[in-house]
Amino acid sequence: MRKTFRLATILVLMLSLLVAGCSSSNSKKSSSEPESLEGKTVKVLLSAGGVGQFNAWKARSKAFTEETGIKIEFIETPYENLLEDITSDGIAQGGAYDLVVYLDSMGSSITQFLEPLDEYVKRDNFNLDRWPEASLNLSTFDDKLYSLPVRAHVQMLFYRKDIFDQLGLAVPKTWEEFETVSKTISEKTDLYGAVPYYGAGNNGQNLFMWSSYLWSNGGEILDDEFKPVFNSPEGIEATKRYLDLLVTDKVAPPASVTFGEQDSRTFFKQGKAAMWLGWWWVYSEFNDKEASAEDVAGNVGFASVPAWEGKSSQAIVSTFPLAMMKGSKNKEAAWEVLKWIAEPEEELDIVLKTLKEESPTTEMSTVLTQTENLRNAEVNELTNGFYSVAADNFENARTFPKIKEWPRVSDIISKAISKMATGEPVEQELDKAAKQVEKLLEESGYYQ
Repeated sequence: MRKTFRLATILVLMLSLLVAGCSSSNSKKSSSEPESLEGKTVKVLLSAGGVGQFNAWKARSKAFTEETGIKIEFIETPYENLLEDITSDGIAQGGAYDLVVYLDSMGSSITQFLEPLDEYVKRDNFNLDRWPEASLNLSTFDDKLYSLPVRAHVQMLFYRKDIFDQLGLAVPKTWEEFETVSKTISEKTDLYGAVPYYGAGNNGQNLFMWSSYLWSNGGEILDDEFKPVFNSPEGIEATKRYLDLLVTDKVAPPASVTFGEQDSRTFFKQGKAAMWLGWWWVYSEFNDKEASAEDVAGNVGFASVPAWEGKSSQAIVSTFPLAMMKGSKNKEAAWEVLKWIAEPEEELDIVLKTLKEESPTTEMSTVLTQTENLRNAEVNELTNGFYSVAADNFENARTFPKIKEWPRVSDIISKAISKMATGEPVEQELDKAAKQVEKLLEESGYYQ
């Protein structure tokens, strides 16, 4: 009896150990399996304003959820509140947002709240070469990738095709040709040749066109040690040439001394100038009969930013990238959403459907950002080669310095440009501005 009891006891113990072992084995196996993302909700913070691209993400998110099981909740905030909302959630590490869009100039101030994407990119063999170097540069800080440039804008030159045809003019490829054409138009028509914008403030808008002159002439804003060098001989020469449109050549309207980018854009839309240099998305606005004068709409062409003679064209690029918050509680799901938004086929399909449903000059707030898509034959056939020219500008584009102090630096230079446009000596004002910038950056610890 005792033997039977002992045998039964041993069998029970062995069975218990076996069950425990199986349970442990199953536990280890499940812990090594990837976490299921089905049912996860990814919260995406967007800037409000009815941007076509953002609306397309919303409309297509249902199909993404059906395919992956990941839900997407889009949250909109006014642009002026965007930085504050990101910062507040970043400080709290609260996970209110998983993904956020932001203006590139905010990047250096918020990287501390963003999740570096390098490990995700490496793990999934995610191709970053799909984007132009300048666009990707605005998502990178201290050699770490913090966002994907899924929305980007580049400068282009816009001109009145009817005026050029009437006078038998060729579209300018150099600044010298730009100046010559501007003079001809100003002399032979009642239009100004070009309408730049020299007004101070407006987040440094008068630096956009100035920087194209500066960089194309081989000048820089800051050197590798963050010392201001825009007052170099190249910088002085470029600045004088930019100002001469107003001061010496008189091909720009006198009011442009106070114009911001929007003011000059309106001036062009009213049919008072023949050329305008600025962001590519304005093309649709220029050719919109409801937005522009009758003789302007349908008569606006596009071209690359002019180049300094014997040197390359240098446009400027601006991005509105999408980043993952460090405090996100759903990072794997957020990465899947980020990859989906960045899919080349998804981006291209959004634009193709928009172009086929509307006219080729429809609102271009739905943009292409990836080189292969910009060069796509079908999309360029529908837009008379618009995106291919844009691709040329993206390839030659530069970016403003990615430092926290840039808004204050740009404000100093912006005020200097405005003063020079009203007659102050160029060299004197550039030197004064350079000293102010150097003092600011020294106090910020750049030269220690």
